[in-house]
Amino acid sequence: MARQLTDHTPRFADSVRMARRWTIAVVMLGSATASLTGCHEHSGAPPAASTFAEVGDEATPQLAAPPAEPAPATESSLDDTVPSEVDAGTTVGQQAVSAPVFRPDDARPLHDDQRAEALGILRYESTHLLLYTDIDPQVARTLPPLMDQAYGAFVEYFGPLPPAQDGAEYQMTGYIMADQDRFREAGMLPQQADDLLVHGIHRGSEFWMNDQEYNYYRRHLMIHEGTHCFMTVLGGPRPSQWYMEGMAEYFGTHTIDDGGNARFGVMPADPIDYVGFGRVEMLRDDVSAGNFRPVSGMLALDTNDFVSSRREPYAWSWAFCKFLDASPRSQSRFRRLIDYQHAPAFNERTKELLAPVADELQIEWELFVRNLEYGYDVERAAIDFWRGSPLAADAAATFDLQADKGWQSSGVWVEKGTPYRISAEGEVTLALEPRPWISQPQGVSIRYSAGLPIGRVVAAILSDAPPGPDGEGTLWRVIDIGRGAELTPESAGTLYLRVNDNWNSLRYNAGAYQLRVERM
Repeated sequence: MARQLTDHTPRFADSVRMARRWTIAVVMLGSATASLTGCHEHSGAPPAASTFAEVGDEATPQLAAPPAEPAPATESSLDDTVPSEVDAGTTVGQQAVSAPVFRPDDARPLHDDQRAEALGILRYESTHLLLYTDIDPQVARTLPPLMDQAYGAFVEYFGPLPPAQDGAEYQMTGYIMADQDRFREAGMLPQQADDLLVHGIHRGSEFWMNDQEYNYYRRHLMIHEGTHCFMTVLGGPRPSQWYMEGMAEYFGTHTIDDGGNARFGVMPADPIDYVGFGRVEMLRDDVSAGNFRPVSGMLALDTNDFVSSRREPYAWSWAFCKFLDASPRSQSRFRRLIDYQHAPAFNERTKELLAPVADELQIEWELFVRNLEYGYDVERAAIDFWRGSPLAADAAATFDLQADKGWQSSGVWVEKGTPYRISAEGEVTLALEPRPWISQPQGVSIRYSAGLPIGRVVAAILSDAPPGPDGEGTLWRVIDIGRGAELTPESAGTLYLRVNDNWNSLRYNAGAYQLRVERM
């Protein structure tokens, strides 16, 4: 099941570290005022530049935030010590005490609510969202409380924003438009936004979006824009675009229970509940067309990739952030990027953090993308990489193959051209409803996955060498085993096996087969 954000380890529990982070961010405003977010600089709307931000099903533009008041230029540091700008505060004895850090003043415009209402635009307000919209009131009134829940998830994940000098809660203003003409007449749709808007854009603590056909996707897009507003409150340098858009998509992907309680950052489980999302299908189509992106290709995505009419970069960015945040191998490293959002060389920091697990991560990332489906269980699909050892002539190795995990190492290094015999026995449970599904190594032919019965034993060889034709030497080149088979490898490598099943069903499985591998 998708993890709730309330399970996340709270960030910035140490108050000094929290002050350090936001002090760095504010200081950087001094050297990067009116810094742009989004993917493409638009030069035709002076004096405020505009950029494209992912929104909805297409690349859509975002308005640049108005210039912020520059902070004093001082040195900043990204090591684990309190940076020098904190020393500018009051000194108590020999210890420097940082001056208070505040977020920028609220610069949102005030509107004539009576005039707006006369035009069919109603106002709905919660703690963190002031919404103007002309959509169905029954739908509209549910959106601000949802944004409040999303805001709580932002804080849980990224840490709290610096306080306002007047002590006010942070609030954004959103405009969800069924009829743009009404908002144009009300003075709520700036000409710059009018020229650029396709689905949604944001500027500072405001966002504009067209109404959407599907209820889920309307909410998704609103949360996506709200994420951008939260992440760009302080202005200044921005993370790489794959991170900006991927995290907006990450939080936008949500579910709501019957009691109205929302969870964010979930793996979509049933396409019926995510109509309009479409990211899973986009990735499937792109991979089928031969457009797989390795980890290095993800980090190479830049603003230009998000300008074109192609929607796939947003799907890839969502998948990448979701994968890195869910994988036990990368989760803690990925979440450290929170500390570097407003730091230079964001991609270099990313590479440094992932470098110790880069090889294994690449293998798991490719498996994830090539097998992506609704409800994919990233945690249970994680691999305990264990390089095998060669078997002596006529020797054998045995191990238990768990049904509730993905690929598992046999501990055996198979040699190219050498024959082996693999045999399996025992029973596993594949599901409990409507009654337990018991399977033996040949599988249960009532249901298939990847062209083979679920519950069937399959194998793959992970080679040290680069992949051969058709994925030879990789974990996505699957070898059918069943109850038993003789295997003469085309490449040397560690023999991995798994119980065949959909990658979204591992949580329902239990038990293990007993496997035997012998050199013939």
